[in-house]
Amino acid sequence: MKFFGILCISLIIYSCAAVSPPRGGPEDKDPPELVASDPEEGSLRFKGGEVKLIFSEYIDEKSINSAIQISPLLDPPVEIIYNDDEITLVFPEELLSNQTYVVTINRNLKDERKVALKQSIQIAFSTGNVIDEGEIKGQIYGEDKYAAHLWKLANGFIDSIFITEPLYVSEANDQGFFSFKYLSPGDYVLIGLDRNAAGSALVPQRMAYGVSPQKIYSIKRDSAISGVSIRPIREIPQLKLTYGEWVGRKWGWINFNREMEEPVFEGVKLIDSDQKVIMPELKQDLDDKKKFLIISPDTLSIGKSAFMIDKVLINEKVELEDAKISFRTVTKTDTSNLEILKPKSSTSIRLDKDGGPDFPIIFSKPIMEFSDSSFMVVADSDTTIAKLEWINPTTLLFKPSDGWAEKKDYELITVSSELIPIEGQSFKDSLLYLNIKSGKKIGYGGLKGSIELDSKLGLIELQSLKNKKEIFRSSVNSNNHFEFKKIPEGSYSLMVINDINKDGIYNYGSVFPFKASEWFYSHSDTFKVRANWDIDLGNIDLLGEK
Repeated sequence: MKFFGILCISLIIYSCAAVSPPRGGPEDKDPPELVASDPEEGSLRFKGGEVKLIFSEYIDEKSINSAIQISPLLDPPVEIIYNDDEITLVFPEELLSNQTYVVTINRNLKDERKVALKQSIQIAFSTGNVIDEGEIKGQIYGEDKYAAHLWKLANGFIDSIFITEPLYVSEANDQGFFSFKYLSPGDYVLIGLDRNAAGSALVPQRMAYGVSPQKIYSIKRDSAISGVSIRPIREIPQLKLTYGEWVGRKWGWINFNREMEEPVFEGVKLIDSDQKVIMPELKQDLDDKKKFLIISPDTLSIGKSAFMIDKVLINEKVELEDAKISFRTVTKTDTSNLEILKPKSSTSIRLDKDGGPDFPIIFSKPIMEFSDSSFMVVADSDTTIAKLEWINPTTLLFKPSDGWAEKKDYELITVSSELIPIEGQSFKDSLLYLNIKSGKKIGYGGLKGSIELDSKLGLIELQSLKNKKEIFRSSVNSNNHFEFKKIPEGSYSLMVINDINKDGIYNYGSVFPFKASEWFYSHSDTFKVRANWDIDLGNIDLLGEK
């Protein structure tokens, strides 16, 4: 009997402990779902007290506090109590009369397996006899994950509202769709921004954000506004000279905090440790346009030196003044051999419509002297002098003098003795070989159509899905037609832009000072350009969309 009693106790303990699901089987990747609330969503004459949220599975307790927001804000705040698959919200009993309170549960909420909500959830309760049914919804376009912030205006619009905590937050789903429901009548403003910053005050210099094409959205009783489109971008930071590195006795690199296109430098100089003033050359790096090669005509004295710029201009606008950076010059003479940094080995290319591409070759140090016979090309046993374009002393662009041929093997031969680097030795081997294989030629096609739009300032933008930096634009003519010619084959997204300032690009707007973005429409279909085909998309009717 004693043994039997112990056995029964053991079985009871085991059965009480074994509440977790059995091991094995496929991993549960289903997101948690809100299955019910008590009181029910949409309840009227809400008096405060407990609201129970019941989920389809156990919730990760650590994810709760950052996942739930109550609008409008309450003082004292709602108390949150965790109980496995239930979350209890304890509202204060003194609430505003005739007010709709909205509980937003964002995608920070996760189940025990760290699977997040599929999209944010909103439920509402009213202290009066009606639930406000106003709604604003739209889509945020971009490569990242986003959220939308919404504020209700109390005393008119001021742009400083964007750096306050939002009244409402809606995390966009994976396709960028967001929605604010249960809005009371009034005027609202909104922005889109990084999902990581959801619920935080905007810091424009640190966060990607996007403003909408309209400053204020007015909600009437039970009205709905849809189709709000936002494209976030990071603000272009103030240009800064960040750091410099002196690599040899006569050369080094300087770096800026952002890329530049065709900058103009004024008052560039070096001052070495002996206070000798030297006027160096600056050459922009091909791959990294934040980076510039410095070449000094004289050897800098050993010790601390300074690099200075009076002005940097871009498009005739002064972007930087009185910049200075210090570094130490090297004390050891460079005796190393020249190397090719890129490409490291055999490579392949595809021909474009102009006989290119120009193939980049990047050296480990500047080349100061070379001859016409420094580079030779072998193709089908024929040897010719290579056609070269020096971008800067470390980078050249190469293609055969008569252009590339399709599906052909090339060998670029570099003669070491014909290249003189700024310091040290040329290549370790007398000859250096680089194999380049040309593939099938890129095909080109056309795309055309017409568009019905309220505005006569239509601009069509095609973006390659394979290479996001490859963008083509076409204006819409007076007959509402547009056309693209000689577009590389492939799949493209299509965007229609209301080009208000007629500058031929999309303008994102800004928060300080506030400037609305240009209106745009992103077509839901993907369009495929085929080689040697002109595809007619027909008529795209956007009347009433704007």
